[in-house]
Amino acid sequence: MSDRNRQYAAVGVFVLIFGGLLALATVFDLQVSFLLAEPGLVPGRYFSTSFPCNLVEVAAMAPIWGFATFAACILVVYLHQRGGAARLLELVFFGLSVFAGSSFLRDMMKYLFQIQGKEHLLKQLWFNLSMAAFGLLATVLILALSGRWIREHMRQMLPFALAIICSCCCFLFVELIKNPVGRMRFRAMHFVEDFSYYTPWYQISDARERLGGLGLDRDYFKSFPSGHTFSGSMAYLVLLLPDLFENLQTRKWKFLSYLVPVSYTGVVAFFRIAAGAHFFSDVLVGGTMGFVAVQFFRWLFLHRLRGRFKR
Repeated sequence: MSDRNRQYAAVGVFVLIFGGLLALATVFDLQVSFLLAEPGLVPGRYFSTSFPCNLVEVAAMAPIWGFATFAACILVVYLHQRGGAARLLELVFFGLSVFAGSSFLRDMMKYLFQIQGKEHLLKQLWFNLSMAAFGLLATVLILALSGRWIREHMRQMLPFALAIICSCCCFLFVELIKNPVGRMRFRAMHFVEDFSYYTPWYQISDARERLGGLGLDRDYFKSFPSGHTFSGSMAYLVLLLPDLFENLQTRKWKFLSYLVPVSYTGVVAFFRIAAGAHFFSDVLVGGTMGFVAVQFFRWLFLHRLRGRFKR
């Protein structure tokens, strides 16, 4: 079988598996959430009482911000090498790196404060300044410790950075879908003690309008698709490493490059359901969107356009 036929076969198997799982999720979404999430939810509390669920809530989005910070630093080094008018773009990506680095910690603290009922701290000046300082420190450390290595491997690092940036930017599609669909989270329905607001993933929900008088947070209606699972699926970016470095093109490294992101994304997906934050279909679609984004930009920048990147 030729490489192209193997690729077509792999895509066909992937579509069949995804379609089968989505069909199962469509039928059993609510039952799965009752089984996994209800034991950790208590009356009058929005967040789960389960420590693993809350840990994943706090930490699961780290891959998207971590990779984005590193990619922006690569582009800073690249643009600095080019000089001239590129220096203006260098400042833009330096700022992007600081923003992504600060968001790495800010997202963790945001969910931690929300779980503890201390959301008001997010608006404090000291908090925002400390997050910005963390992002600046992370950027400076990456550039100081890795800048020379990045310059020496720019032919590999530049397509890697572009694949990372483009993959992470696909998170915008998750946000664009969430608000119009307005699917109510399982834990939100548990909080209001009314599961009649449940809707399948393909149906636009009117729960936000029907419950408007209760003053519920907009987060209650952002179940589909799962942003945490999409962000966690950016761990699939490690799939690019064997493509970039010849010494990683071994059976062991290729196996690990799949095992690690699959395991990480699977754990995130499981505990997002167990937290009552998402249904099975939410995490399935969110994780698949991330996987497809990474694979598409892997093909585009590391295979299709690879020959155009020069040191």
